[in-house]
Amino acid sequence: MNNRIWMSFGLISLVMASSAFAADQAPKLERQLCSVCHGRGGTTSSELFPQLAGEPAPYFINQMKAFRDKSRTEENAKRFMWGISSRLSDDDIQQLAAFYEAQSPVHLGKISDQAKYDLGRRIFTEGHAEKGVPPCKVCHGEKGEGKEATPRLGGQHEEYLKRQLKVFYGNERPAATAMHEVVKGLSEEDIEAIAQYLQAQ
Repeated sequence: MNNRIWMSFGLISLVMASSAFAADQAPKLERQLCSVCHGRGGTTSSELFPQLAGEPAPYFINQMKAFRDKSRTEENAKRFMWGISSRLSDDDIQQLAAFYEAQSPVHLGKISDQAKYDLGRRIFTEGHAEKGVPPCKVCHGEKGEGKEATPRLGGQHEEYLKRQLKVFYGNERPAATAMHEVVKGLSEEDIEAIAQYLQAQ
């Protein structure tokens, strides 16, 4: 009987150790694969890459799998993320998603053009009814904090946001069907204004 108890205890300890080891992989993966572009803890000063701190885990997982199966085909996806994502298992992706979701999001608070900011705030919170554009906050949250299926936009760099919004003019992100419709009603000026507003959040 004692042997069985000790064997059971040993198995439980092994499972717990394995789980702890898996959880410990996220900081290591983040340091080795992600931080060069996205910054430590998912906060980057580069306008080329997104901030990942505070990113909703379900959205992160979906996008990493889209990179891995090469269904996201914009330039930076092919240049950077196809190769990196190919090295990650489903478990790795889930661990990284939980890691980044737990990080405190950055708030840049940068306003370089008040008129653009005001227009961007109006579109984001009220939409552009005459152009068929719904309020962005419905899907992305009051301040662009994101929801389960949608990304955190608040605190992203203006240049990154403009580039990503323009990607939706084409077919490089086929899964984002709602955004393909939304951008049809957005002018270049609208996109710049929305990006200016969101950067300041």
